Amino acid sequence: MKNLSCILILLFLFLSNSQASGHKNVLLLLGSANPDVLTSRVDVAAQLYRIRTIDAVIVSGGCGAHGSKICEASSMALQLAGKGVPSSLIFKEENSKTTVQNYIFSRRLKNEAGQRIIQGGDTVYVVSDHWHAIAVAARLEKYDGVTAKFFIEGSIQPKKEDRLDYTAIFNGYEDNHLFTLKGTWLTPEAVWTKRDSIYYLSQDIIYATDSSNSSYSVSPAKKLFPFLATSSEFNPPIFVDNRSFWYILFDGRCRKVSKKDFTILQDQPINEWLKLPDSLNWSEFNTGYIQTNKLVLIGNEKMLLAEKNGKQFNRIKITSAERYFTNWPYSWAKGNVSAIGQKNDKIVLYRNMESVEFDPGSRIIGKAFALKLKWISN
Repeated sequence: MKNLSCILILLFLFLSNSQASGHKNVLLLLGSANPDVLTSRVDVAAQLYRIRTIDAVIVSGGCGAHGSKICEASSMALQLAGKGVPSSLIFKEENSKTTVQNYIFSRRLKNEAGQRIIQGGDTVYVVSDHWHAIAVAARLEKYDGVTAKFFIEGSIQPKKEDRLDYTAIFNGYEDNHLFTLKGTWLTPEAVWTKRDSIYYLSQDIIYATDSSNSSYSVSPAKKLFPFLATSSEFNPPIFVDNRSFWYILFDGRCRKVSKKDFTILQDQPINEWLKLPDSLNWSEFNTGYIQTNKLVLIGNEKMLLAEKNGKQFNRIKITSAERYFTNWPYSWAKGNVSAIGQKNDKIVLYRNMESVEFDPGSRIIGKAFALKLKWISN
């Protein structure tokens, strides 16, 4: 009887700790540019949802990848909802162009409260009808502190060139920081020019090159921005460009920083600069710019417009980039802009290895150009 009591106490403590930890079951569904393949993968995910308790579903896949005419994440979300998966559980990652980026951008994805969806201790089911699910699951388990499982079912036949470690996702880079940098080269948080050089801030490095990219140098970001020493791909700063300086929003502070010598001209709480309504969270925005007294912040799904009144921006209006701009690139989904710079009379937007320009007076977006820069060495 005494042993039974001990067992019951241990079981109670185990269950209590499990509940208190808040660990989740997350389903990660990998996209495809082929609509038929995409539908078969959704069928696999829907089957898993019916036989497992799932707390969150991430659908990962960009728009127009490989020349397709679908937004993979949106298509998967609609199909899953049609198969009985609650829309409230589905989170869209609509930025990735490759399987590597499925991994990188999904691990960064946050909910509206600003909390990462995949967290240490979670169980992540990587779902597909293809072998790449194995490599993604393996990397998640090794580098992200989760228990990862792959769930593959379908009629796909392996090809001679198929590998279980698809595109060397698992064994390609043991340094996960370099792996994420390489996989998103280049998705900057800030871009600026000085003399004849162009500078790109990406995670914790600053990449400097000439206009022809014939030579480059790399330096630590904390050398110019020491207050960003604790930033990471999960906690990035928000750079708001105002030509000769930035407003850099990070860890609750708004710092006005000179582009000329990187001195901090002003430091104040973010809420004194722009107080967001309770319905919005700072994690919903990635970058922004200021034109005269107007502020624009762009995020993955939302775009904020505000005007300055006294010392604070207010009069907030919410829209999306695809609605606000003319000729918004289809492949850019609703937003996902990572950095903004101002060059002459143009504003330049940067997103996942590409850039576009527009005239702020007309808001007509130009053609998207690939950012082809030399990959940094180890």
